[in-house]
Amino acid sequence: MYPGLFKPIMLTTSRYNQHTGKYANIIEVGSTGNTLEQCLNSMKYLSSVMNEILNKNN
Repeated sequence: MYPGLFKPIMLTTSRYNQHTGKYANIIEVGSTGNTLEQCLNSMKYLSSVMNEILNKNN
């Protein structure tokens, strides 16, 4: 939906307690190179994507 919006994803074998819930997910927004304003601005795009995905599955 938004080409180039996200940086490449770094996959690791860490669990971060995701195993404690059946549908647990972690969504990290921003990094040390981003400002709070950039992170907050990106939320409208993330929420749009999440809304589309969740509505397709209902």
